[in-house]
Amino acid sequence: MNIGTGFWVCLLFLPGVFFQEEPGLDEEKFGADPVEEPAMPFTREEAADRGFVLLKKGGYVFEREDGTEGVVVPGRILLDNGVIELFACGVGGKEHESVLRLECDIHSLDSALTLCGLKRGRIPGSRGQEGPDGERLVALVQWKNDEGKVVTHRAEDLVIHSGRGTPMPRVGWIYVGKWYEAIDPMNKKETYKILMAAATRSLVTTWRNEPTLLGNPMPDAVDDSLYFANPVVLPSPGKEVIMILRAPTDGERREIARVEGEWEK
Repeated sequence: MNIGTGFWVCLLFLPGVFFQEEPGLDEEKFGADPVEEPAMPFTREEAADRGFVLLKKGGYVFEREDGTEGVVVPGRILLDNGVIELFACGVGGKEHESVLRLECDIHSLDSALTLCGLKRGRIPGSRGQEGPDGERLVALVQWKNDEGKVVTHRAEDLVIHSGRGTPMPRVGWIYVGKWYEAIDPMNKKETYKILMAAATRSLVTTWRNEPTLLGNPMPDAVDDSLYFANPVVLPSPGKEVIMILRAPTDGERREIARVEGEWEK
């Protein structure tokens, strides 16, 4: 059995997943419409020409004319099917179970998020975590189709929630960005802080994982078998993309609250 066949056989037995008579997923059930978002520069040169602040090893901080601030990082699609624990990893991370790889300096990305006024913290409802809740972010992925047109999807559109039999609900992501205080091995009386995501290279996780940069707020994120890459929406592995990270608009906040309310019921 090859990998592709194994994926479909595996999904066949997952609750809520529906198949057509011919092999393949129901495009109407698992498809998702692109969202409206301004096309952002795909290259560092284009970003610099627009006056955006470049990040180390890739990406930039932007402020659009309407006042929207955020961070853009380049990446590449890794998987377009199969079970995942991460939506995005860093270079050298868990690439075998990530939808895409982000190619940037992780410390620079973390600093850029804070410079945009975003607050790190715990995932609401998480056990064993203390302190204030982290801020909700929206993650969008842009790429150019075969005709050169920019296509934008919410990151959740690119993931299947097998329990619901739909794409992952558009609930956004929590900025966790936890720092760990380690003992200096050369001086046991001193400590220093480590950004946990820089060590794990876990940048956007579907499975609840404390040492991540952005975490899944869904209460069922504790189950590492629920989330799959969505082959109906995803471009082929190797495709160059950019990820946009920003605070949600008022309308997006209302929609997140509505979706979470329905989930709780």
